[in-house]
Amino acid sequence: MIESSSPDTHSNISSDTELTNISSNTKQSSIDVDLQRRYMNYQPDIAAEMEKWYAMTNRYGFIEEQITEPTESQKRREVERATKWASMKKQLLVDGTHDFHFNSKFVKRIYKGIPDSWRRDAWYYLCTDRLQQTKKDDDLKSLYKTLLTKTTSNERQIDLDIPRTMHGHIMFRQRYGSGQRALFNVLRAFAAYDEEVGYCQGMANVVAMILMYCEDEVNNINIYIHIIVLIISL
Repeated sequence: MIESSSPDTHSNISSDTELTNISSNTKQSSIDVDLQRRYMNYQPDIAAEMEKWYAMTNRYGFIEEQITEPTESQKRREVERATKWASMKKQLLVDGTHDFHFNSKFVKRIYKGIPDSWRRDAWYYLCTDRLQQTKKDDDLKSLYKTLLTKTTSNERQIDLDIPRTMHGHIMFRQRYGSGQRALFNVLRAFAAYDEEVGYCQGMANVVAMILMYCEDEVNNINIYIHIIVLIISL
């Protein structure tokens, strides 16, 4: 005959489980806070590191053993393309980006490739449906500061992925440097912003690419969120 457990036994098991969960959550929270402190408080000698790598970087900031400089013809071509894009702009917006004249010529030039100097503005214009979805962008910038005060269960994985994200780029080369700090902040802020999606490994490369063109993560958080949300919805 199997004896049934007494109510007191079930109560003790339940209490032990709750205590274990509380202890585990407390430990996790402590680890997350420690990670945040590392990124916020550690100040590497960026100038010394940049001096060491700068001579080995190509025009895009990637470190190469043998740097191939663009030819004079390529330089002229890029200036010409950038000038054509400048002729399509409408007005300078408050956040420093531009509105554009949307027509067949604009679409054709998108397919040809966006010049470096116009990528931030063009990406923002396109991922916001031609600026139609920007009404809450000021609120997003304010919300960003609040999101950075929160911790999520994704932060340990984000921290593990950051050292192997765009490691060949001078911006993300230094551990806990300004580039890695911006990457960490944007990824954990988005994980707190959209808890259902949270974080997945592919996001790190997307955000790193955007950071290369939008270095100020505070003023450009709206671009990151718009682009990531757009990619997820595809």
